[in-house]
Amino acid sequence: MIASQWLSRISHLPQNGLQKIANLFLALTVISVPLQLSAFEFTVADVQTVIDNDSRPFSGSIVISDNTTRYVNYQAGIGITPDSLFMIGSISKTVTATLVLQAVDQKKLTLTDNISDYLDIIPEHPVTISQLLNHTSGITPPTPPSLNAGSQFMPASQFRYSNYGYKLLGDILVKLYQQPYAQLVNQFAVKNQLDINADTGSIEQLHTQQSRLVNGYTEQQQQRTQLTDFTIDNGFIAFGGMQASSAGVVKFINGLHQGQFLSATSYQAMTHASTIRQHRWGDTGYGYGLQISQQAGLVEYSHSGYIPGYISLMLYYPQSQLTVVILENTSWDLDNIDRVFGLHDKIRQAVRKQLTTYE
Repeated sequence: MIASQWLSRISHLPQNGLQKIANLFLALTVISVPLQLSAFEFTVADVQTVIDNDSRPFSGSIVISDNTTRYVNYQAGIGITPDSLFMIGSISKTVTATLVLQAVDQKKLTLTDNISDYLDIIPEHPVTISQLLNHTSGITPPTPPSLNAGSQFMPASQFRYSNYGYKLLGDILVKLYQQPYAQLVNQFAVKNQLDINADTGSIEQLHTQQSRLVNGYTEQQQQRTQLTDFTIDNGFIAFGGMQASSAGVVKFINGLHQGQFLSATSYQAMTHASTIRQHRWGDTGYGYGLQISQQAGLVEYSHSGYIPGYISLMLYYPQSQLTVVILENTSWDLDNIDRVFGLHDKIRQAVRKQLTTYE
């Protein structure tokens, strides 16, 4: 029913009936409007305090914002600005999952399709696109020249994080659209005005193509060394090789969670915890390219990333539409996990503490 027809019908109601409808509309409006973060007070000074008290230095970019306010826009490190590009690691998986679900919305495939319908490999057990998306496929790569892919377990029986599974999702999209995967990502970014790139080549070539890409550093035995021997190909793009600014990741997260990229059905599938991941934060749900937590009654969607030279974290809290993005240009030594991710976890904990105070 269009608005004029609806108004015509209610105009004949008695005054008390109109008042009841007005009250109902007011209640629905209050329910539908996201909680404004008037009590949220996490600042750049708070971020600096966390960094100063951490066991390692910080070089990178941190943004904390909602739809109306940017609470933190923090950069530190040589040559790092708000426009700097970083490798975003496995946050790339969330972009890949989004493109797969767009293909579902376009009726080009279904989540229950067998991957053998699209790929020239022969899994030991039938594997679906859904199982690749939520890391429950158990599939392992064939040993060339064989096309027979191995299996760690029966599909859907457990969670096992798989870069290879997301590489296969990229291959499926290439088959569907008959374009290199990097090109598909770049078209998505341009269409939605996202500061996200999918350039391929050696790290030297990437710096030539993208002058804003900051140098990456690796650490071993607490010695930090510039990344020089590293190559991104189309397969890597699908699970870990995309490049973005902190603002680019923020805009992608907001677009994803506010209905710009996917149908309601696909978004619901993406944000539904279809399996459980054992995580340093405790058992965490996993949907399609997203971790899902509801600890302490606070809904949280997240993903992190770690590749040579770069680490990343993105968080989104739908109840307040708050976004947190942390991008760093150093892959700290994995011999001490707490040191690698402790700073990210402390910022997350501080944000969550404030949110749970009033949500």
